[in-house]
Amino acid sequence: MSCRKGIAAALSAAACVAVAAERPVTVGEPVVVTATRFTEPGERFPIGVQVITQEDIKRNTAATVPDLLRQLAGIRTRDNSGSPNVQIDLRGFGIFGDQNALVLLDGVRISENEQTTVNWSGIPLSAIERIEILRGSGAVLYGGGATGGTINIITKSPRANQRSALVYGGAASYGTREAGIGANLAGESVGLRFNASHLDTNNYRDNNALRLNTALADARWSGGGGTLSLKAGADDQSLRLPGALNEARIIANRKQAATPRDFSDRWGGFFNLGGDLRIGAGEAAANLGYREKNIHANIIGSPIDSDTRVWSFSPRVKFPHRLGGPEHTFVAGLDWDDWDFDNSTSVFGAPRLPSAFQRNSAFYFQNTTALGRDWSLAAGARRQRVEFGAADLVNPAGADTRKRDLSAYEIAARYRASAALAAYGKFGTSFRVPNVNDVYNLFTGVVALLEPQTSHDREIGVDIRSGPGSYRVALYHMDLNNELFFDPQAFINRNLPPTRRYGLEMEGKWRVDHAADLFANYTYAVSQFRAGTFGGVPLAGKQVPLVPRHAFNTGAGWAFAPRTRGDIVLRYVGEQVFDGDETNVYGRKMPAYTVVDLKLVYENRGWLVSGGVKNLFNEKYFTYGVFSPAFPPFFPADFFAYPAPERSLFVTAQYTFP
Repeated sequence: MSCRKGIAAALSAAACVAVAAERPVTVGEPVVVTATRFTEPGERFPIGVQVITQEDIKRNTAATVPDLLRQLAGIRTRDNSGSPNVQIDLRGFGIFGDQNALVLLDGVRISENEQTTVNWSGIPLSAIERIEILRGSGAVLYGGGATGGTINIITKSPRANQRSALVYGGAASYGTREAGIGANLAGESVGLRFNASHLDTNNYRDNNALRLNTALADARWSGGGGTLSLKAGADDQSLRLPGALNEARIIANRKQAATPRDFSDRWGGFFNLGGDLRIGAGEAAANLGYREKNIHANIIGSPIDSDTRVWSFSPRVKFPHRLGGPEHTFVAGLDWDDWDFDNSTSVFGAPRLPSAFQRNSAFYFQNTTALGRDWSLAAGARRQRVEFGAADLVNPAGADTRKRDLSAYEIAARYRASAALAAYGKFGTSFRVPNVNDVYNLFTGVVALLEPQTSHDREIGVDIRSGPGSYRVALYHMDLNNELFFDPQAFINRNLPPTRRYGLEMEGKWRVDHAADLFANYTYAVSQFRAGTFGGVPLAGKQVPLVPRHAFNTGAGWAFAPRTRGDIVLRYVGEQVFDGDETNVYGRKMPAYTVVDLKLVYENRGWLVSGGVKNLFNEKYFTYGVFSPAFPPFFPADFFAYPAPERSLFVTAQYTFP
């Protein structure tokens, strides 16, 4: 352990000396949609969008989208359920990271209005064209839940005049087997693309077997200055849930299951009908979407059956103009969504029949201005009307609803001092609307509507591109009020006292020569309470749980032989306060950990073969732990955690038919 700590310390020191950054950043002009909700070169927007490309995904050691994202500055993941759909956290929101990081699939929101994770397992890496990451932004264009940032996953569309197909399969440790197919059938103006996959694994722990089937399809027509597309998908997942272990049980056998009868079966499906049309120099677009999710589960003796349905509609326009002389691009649109939730369960034998709804309607605009060759400015605002409520049929008298008018704005500027150096800054506001688990207490069956969360956000930074390297350094600061929170000690939902997040992100990538490249990034993140009390204990200056102060990633790739490449990635995550220890009284923190992954890739004549090792040095760690206070004289203070997998091997093979 001392050796690994020494390595981590040395790497962190190196990150401070050499400006750090991530490998999966495109160097040219990436085409993005998150900046303005229209396809255009990302460099036109003052705050750059980080893009992970198909080539980056192919080379990376990651097997899932969260595996890929956690290698980036400012992004952490944690497993607090034993599910492949792990939590994601942008810029230090702890247990509520998912509700403060907005995730989109082809521009349509897939973040849940529940305290549940995004369905990452329904998005195989083989179906992804690129991933766009906009840190600390998105509230103006996409609405609530984007305080930490916005992640837009763009799936592959049909490629014109191309007919191809692929098959792939793989095996890994813990009885893992996977297989998939894909095809692209397209002419000049009409095309179809689809992917389907199957995964079967026992996973690392007992009672953690997973069976997963996914399918994605995209039909597209283009012509006459416009396009029309229909994207649809479905997933069917069966997962056993091993539960959390206390420290003594982790030491005795970290693979054992605490809940041998718990499980969760999930079915989900969606469609997204979209179109765009060129109108002179401008453009109009719209998306109509529907998403459904059904869950049947058993959690610690409590049966759960839930249904979720979401409709959305988002028309928008973009047009250039030269008001006052400079070149402008103006974007405006409407967002409407309708979310309904029904559940049937019992808690310790007490029946619960909750239902909830949320209706959102919003208008937004954003104007981007180019002032000469050196300056670019963007300003935008959003006005949103939300109505939300919840009820329990067991106690209909407790039903309640609430209406609120919310707003967000953002102003950003970028100055290009030279071809190699640019500085930027932005400030604005964001918000999050309470979800069903925020306003309905499953343990008591009581509806208690909370206030929306608001935040004032600021960021400054520099981008440098010099020779074979590119670098970014950013400082961010967020002050939050009414932060939405679940108290695991009192088993109630409430608005927190004021909190604050601030930090530093440094990232860099270098191409050593035509065959080798390096990347590194470092994150310093502070999340703390500004005021208030918790159980009578003053909170000012206390750390928010589950936010590591330090995190560091580095990696290297080397094409050491023709059509053959090796990649290695190291992730270091520093210690963090246990969940449930808001007053910081436990005296212990979740241990820091260092994980190394290795991957080899061979590509030749339609074949793509890869293999590697996860957790090469067999680090024993966990990414989520919750504090359990003492209950004298029966129980001492303790913690419960979900042990992460130890060393594992994997191999995959894919063949593409031309």
